Amino acid sequence: MTRFQLQPYANHHGDSGVRAWSIVGDTLSVEFVDGAVYVYTVQTLGARVFETLCRTARAGRGLATTISRDVGARHAVRFDDRAHWARGMADAAGDGASWPR
Repeated sequence: MTRFQLQPYANHHGDSGVRAWSIVGDTLSVEFVDGAVYVYTVQTLGARVFETLCRTARAGRGLATTISRDVGARHAVRFDDRAHWARGMADAAGDGASWPR
C-alpha cells in the first residue's frame, strides 16, 4: 500500500462530480469525474471550511456542492490526474512543502 491513495467517494446521491478523496494531515485531495485532482488545505481554506469538507467527504454526501458553494478556486494545487497527484504529493512530502501535512 502506497502512502498516497485515494479512496472511492460513497456518492450517496448517485450524481456527484466527485470520484475519490483522501485526507492526509492538513490536506484533503479530491478527484473529480474528469480525472483532475485538487488539493485543499487548512491554510488555503481556513479551519472551519476545511473541516466541513472533510466531514462531507467522509459522509459521502455533499462534497461537490460544498466545494462549488463555499470553496470555488481556493485550492492549493491542481493535478491533471491521479498519477500526477501521487507523484506531486510524494515530492511535496519529501521537499518539506507546506502540504501535505
